[in-house]
Amino acid sequence: MDKLTVINNALTATGNNRVNILHDPSDEYQVADTAFDRAIKVLTSRHAWPFSTTVENLVRVPDSDNLSRRYPQNGFLIPQPPQVLHVKEIYHCNRILTDFEIIGFTLSCRHSSDISAKVVREADGAIWHPMAEEVLTLMVEAGCLRGLNEDMVEARIKDQAAEALIAETRSHLDQQNPARNTYVSKIARARRTRRV
Repeated sequence: MDKLTVINNALTATGNNRVNILHDPSDEYQVADTAFDRAIKVLTSRHAWPFSTTVENLVRVPDSDNLSRRYPQNGFLIPQPPQVLHVKEIYHCNRILTDFEIIGFTLSCRHSSDISAKVVREADGAIWHPMAEEVLTLMVEAGCLRGLNEDMVEARIKDQAAEALIAETRSHLDQQNPARNTYVSKIARARRTRRV
């Protein structure tokens, strides 16, 4: 994904002048750049897109920095914003860990090593899926319509188009990974089970 291309596509679609370089002093660039920065943060934090998701090994913190009362001897530093938008899953020896506690940016658990986390990072220079890039462009278009054209009605229409495309894109990209239930309700399971 190329920032200048996304900005110019949005400027062209909204009838504004294109820019030749990043950090152009023009009003067009200032508005589009602000819209891009806001849109990319919102878009990457709303879903764990494959292009912005990675697994990272966590580093231990000194016991004095671990404020947990449940696991005071095993603290690990969680990657922090702004580079990491949120933590999706925690692993111990490549198995999903469900028994842990997070206080601030310290994860505490009963294990003393081999802790990793699946995290969602800002994905400025990543190779974006074309549909996700189109959503980003629509969001920047909405920002340009508000800031340059002062057309709030058309901006809302672009926002709605972006929302619809987000839903379609998320389901499309999520098909790459196997389906999985993160929570199975006992009541729902009982309703599906035939009683004799």
